[in-house]
Amino acid sequence: MSFIPYFNQVFCRPFVISVLALTTAMPAVAQLVYDAEYPLMGYGKTAPSDAFSQLMQQLQQSGAKLPHDAAGRGYLDGILAALNIDPSSQVLVFSKSSLKQRFIEPTNPRSLFFTDDIYVGFVPGSTSVEIAAMDPVQGPVFFDVKQDPAAEVPFKQETTRCLRCHDTYSMTGGGVPRLMLSSVITGSDGNIVSHELSEITDMATPMEARFGGWYVTGNTGEQIHLGNFIVSDASQLAERPWHGVSNQSDLSAFVDLKAYPRQTSDIVALQVLQHQVDVQNRIVRLQYESRKVLAANPNTETTALQTLVQPVLAALFMTEEAPLTDKIEGNSGYREWFEQRGPLSADGKSLRQLDLQTRTFRYRLSYLVYSAAIDALPAPVKSVLFADIAAVLDGNTALLPGFSLPADERTAIRDILAATKPEVLAAQ
Repeated sequence: MSFIPYFNQVFCRPFVISVLALTTAMPAVAQLVYDAEYPLMGYGKTAPSDAFSQLMQQLQQSGAKLPHDAAGRGYLDGILAALNIDPSSQVLVFSKSSLKQRFIEPTNPRSLFFTDDIYVGFVPGSTSVEIAAMDPVQGPVFFDVKQDPAAEVPFKQETTRCLRCHDTYSMTGGGVPRLMLSSVITGSDGNIVSHELSEITDMATPMEARFGGWYVTGNTGEQIHLGNFIVSDASQLAERPWHGVSNQSDLSAFVDLKAYPRQTSDIVALQVLQHQVDVQNRIVRLQYESRKVLAANPNTETTALQTLVQPVLAALFMTEEAPLTDKIEGNSGYREWFEQRGPLSADGKSLRQLDLQTRTFRYRLSYLVYSAAIDALPAPVKSVLFADIAAVLDGNTALLPGFSLPADERTAIRDILAATKPEVLAAQ
């Protein structure tokens, strides 16, 4: 499985999935690099406690069943409904760069759906639905759900194949589990045709270098991106011909999407997805490294913990985000769904409110400050992180050199936290 492109509901017909207890679904695996370098983490050995695992346990305990649509998308719609993932989050990738590559091409893209802590991948014709879920401590864990209601073992955790890519150093040592988004240029078969224009993207990547190998709907104004572009002749790359494929409200000229929940691959969803992946990857790294440090020395000094925390602090405050140079607008309803999820302050403010004119978010402190992964950090680490957040909001510019927030924005964020997560401000 790979979430790299190199990355309400009506129940369907009453075919069902028989769910086994999660503990019986844990695979027997060869020793991972993590077992030696981060033995406290128990990756692949400890039953995860992510949202998907919890769903499977709840179904098993209650005897409830996931619906299966034999004539259409199999378990997909039932999984999205059960996990409260709105179909407006759908984004589409057509590059052949995941384990499902034999099914993926521009005429049959891979769809990804997501919420704060879980990602679902679906390709028409594939024999399984892919899940990447954030365990609060272990980080991303990966599952395959067979699209077969008669399967004896309907789902399994993947602990080897997925980690060939989903590890920060490709399992060569020193890495931790990660999620990835990439931008690549592909031909009509979905294969990469130019490595010069290929990169793993992050929030610092400018719009003009993003979304190669993805379909993108919505408006980016005068900003150009690489989405919706398929090479017919490699010689044309010198002419930058992708300029004409931005600002698409309708993908019917590129692909027939009748097999998918939505007809969109929303630019706003893609922006939020990139931010979320960036922050989560840094939290996972902090989780692994800080536990290792504290195991060696439980009395590690605050200054040393601040050094470990700094990359997460920077990601939460979005200090490295490439600025938007024009307004962007989605067309799937994702923005409305995302913003209404809150939590809200008494006057209706939220860290989920979007700007989409000069930056992605109106208030530059990530909604992932509410995440279970943040709450699961070792107590001394979480205390340092929260104290540093509060200090930045008090105007301390030493913690994030070269970055500062206007006083009114700092006040607004403090008001939101006071109403929705006061323990952050109490850590001062």
